[in-house]
Amino acid sequence: MAVTGPILVFLANGVQGGAVVRAGSRRGHGMRALLRAATIADARPPGVDISLGDLEQPESLATACAGVAHIVLQVPTSAAPTMVRQANNAVLAARQAGVSSIILKLASASRPAPCSEPSFVANSAVEEVVRQSGIPFAIVRPTMYLDNLLKPSARAEIVRDGVFAPPIAVEQSIAWTSADDCAEAAILLLERGQYGGDHRVAGADSVQGRELAERLSAGLNRRLSYRAQDLATFEREVDASMGPGVGQAVASKFRYFRDHPADTDAILARPYEPAPPLEGFVPTSIENWARAHSLLFRA
Repeated sequence: MAVTGPILVFLANGVQGGAVVRAGSRRGHGMRALLRAATIADARPPGVDISLGDLEQPESLATACAGVAHIVLQVPTSAAPTMVRQANNAVLAARQAGVSSIILKLASASRPAPCSEPSFVANSAVEEVVRQSGIPFAIVRPTMYLDNLLKPSARAEIVRDGVFAPPIAVEQSIAWTSADDCAEAAILLLERGQYGGDHRVAGADSVQGRELAERLSAGLNRRLSYRAQDLATFEREVDASMGPGVGQAVASKFRYFRDHPADTDAILARPYEPAPPLEGFVPTSIENWARAHSLLFRA
C-alpha cells in the first residue's frame, strides 16, 4: 500500500469528511480528524486522533498537519475568494509539514471547461491552488449525492409526505453517488499512490426522477414520489434557514443545470466508468443505499 503514515481529513465533522474517516478506519489506516471546537462531541470511530482547528486559522492547521503523511482536503462551499484563501491556508500547512500527497474532494460536480457559474468558478480556483502546491495530488468529484435526502428538511418531507423534492427537473437523468462511495474512492487512490488524475465518481445507473423514486421506494419499503421544486421556492426556503441572499447563491448551480441541459448531462448523467486507478471499485446501488439508511426515514 502507498499509505505511508496517518491521514488527516478536513471537515471531518461533516457528512463527506466523516465518511472518509470511517472508510480509512475501516481499512486499517491511522486517521486524524480535523474538527472545529464546536463539533468536538461528534461521533467518530474509536482510535481516530482529533485535531481542533479552522481553515481560517493557519496556526491550527499547522498543528493538525504535523506528523501526517497525507491529507484529504475539502473546502466548505462559499464565495470563491474565501474558498481560495482557505485552500491556500491548508496547502501551506501541508507543505510546511512535509505532507506526501493530497486528495482533493470536491463537494459537488464541476464543469470541466471554464464558465461563469460561481460554484464552478470557486471549485476551479481551489483546484488550481492544489495544482500549484507542488504536492502530488488527485481529485475526486461526485455527480450528485444521495445523501442530500438526509438533510433535515428533505428527510422531514420524505417522512411526512413521502416526497423527495429537489430543485431539479423530473426529466433530468442523474447517476447518483454517495458520500461513502466518494470516501472509498479517495482512500483507494491513496492506497494505490494514484496521483495526477481527476476522478468522477458516479452511480452505476443513470435515472430520471420517477425511476429514482421507484428505486428509493424499493429500498425503503415505502412508497416515495419525486417532485421538482420550483427554484424561487427553493431560494426562499434557503433564505429562511440560512439568511437573506444565501438562497440565490445556493440556487445558482441548479439554475445553471436548468438552463444548460447539454452541460448538465455531461456533468451528472453519465454512469460510472471503471478505470485502472480505481480497479475493483463498485458503486453502491440506489436501492442498497436506501436500505442502509432506511431507519432514518421512519416516522
